[in-house]
Amino acid sequence: MFATEPVHELLQTTKTPSGRIEWFPAHPHEGAVSAPADDSRARVIARGRSTVTGRRFNFAVCLDGETTRDGRPLGRVVACSTFHHFADMNWDTDAGVPSFVTDPPGDEIKRDPSRLAIFKDYVHNIARWLAVSCGKTSTL
Repeated sequence: MFATEPVHELLQTTKTPSGRIEWFPAHPHEGAVSAPADDSRARVIARGRSTVTGRRFNFAVCLDGETTRDGRPLGRVVACSTFHHFADMNWDTDAGVPSFVTDPPGDEIKRDPSRLAIFKDYVHNIARWLAVSCGKTSTL
């Protein structure tokens, strides 16, 4: 995973020497999302590279600061390229996979469980970041 500069607060962690989340649990293929080119409030915050083609693609886009026509805040948005970063099939490969998944399971988390702990900071960061936009205080 490649964080775009400046590194967004969603990708920050105290669990790596770089201070950023550097890895997402996944299998070889990915989807993609993009930020509208004409909206300065939206930006790509994370990119990946296909293990099959080597092509880079967007993992996550954030939108912050959008307002209604009369200036009221609308909140924040995080668009992720795929649901499977957040699914048990990547967090616990022993749990099995849905029948539609044909890729072999990865073993990165089994080999290095700290990767999942670090990725969970991303999940917590998203919850906190979105809660602020709703006027909520997060205790995560």
